[in-house]
Amino acid sequence: MATRAALPLMLIAACWAVASHAQQTQPVTLEASQDYLLGASLSSGRDPFGTNDQRLSLRPIWAFQLGRFRFATSGASALLAQGRESVDSGVSTVLTRSDLLSLSTSLSIDEGRSWKDDPVYGGLPRVRDTVRGRVTAGVTLGPRWSGSLRASQDLLGRDGGLRLDSGLNYRYPLSPQTHWDLSLGLGWANSTYRQTHYGIAPTAAATTGLQAYALGSGFDGASLGWRMTSALNRNWVAYGGLSVYQLQGAVARSPLATSTTTFGATLGLAYRNN
Repeated sequence: MATRAALPLMLIAACWAVASHAQQTQPVTLEASQDYLLGASLSSGRDPFGTNDQRLSLRPIWAFQLGRFRFATSGASALLAQGRESVDSGVSTVLTRSDLLSLSTSLSIDEGRSWKDDPVYGGLPRVRDTVRGRVTAGVTLGPRWSGSLRASQDLLGRDGGLRLDSGLNYRYPLSPQTHWDLSLGLGWANSTYRQTHYGIAPTAAATTGLQAYALGSGFDGASLGWRMTSALNRNWVAYGGLSVYQLQGAVARSPLATSTTTFGATLGLAYRNN
């Protein structure tokens, strides 16, 4: 039990150790930029929790920079980064960077989940929206390989808990303007996060007639994704990709989990000023 509790602290400490080393090699200074991106993404996916079906959604994507701070939606991260450095979603800034290591921080809104219109789980309390603070460490493992580790913490005390997400990425260039990525991801969360998102409290069980379900900390999901990104010309950039996500361990056994494996697809097109 003590080892599990110490895991998040050990990983966060590792992030800061990476930052300290990178800061000694090359400090980062970001200047104000007139770059911006506007576009849209069309995606198909299903929430593994609840009784929702596969859905098609159209969403705006955008990104811009003010001094050291960058503002971007998740879809814009890949598009604005084509031929440039990567961009976190939300409000972000790069703290330090070298050829091998990088460290950035960001803030993002976690939209939570509403069960209001679900025919089976409609009586469960809403998972409240919150603001999450994130620290992301990246490492270059080779000419085409890279890895990342992100710690994400609820900053508003809304039972959002702590998440750790790790990733391994392989990038294959097809041309100077086009490449495809194959990525693997694994997510871990503490007991607060997992109980809020995947559990059913005794009071909620008594109200809805569902079975109470409690979880501790542990791994909750693994993902595999493939995406192609291309700068069509100086201003237009596009991407398309496929993904699969699988729930793990106690999360997959939650009464809320109606599909342990889900599939997704997405397309995006945007205009960027540079």
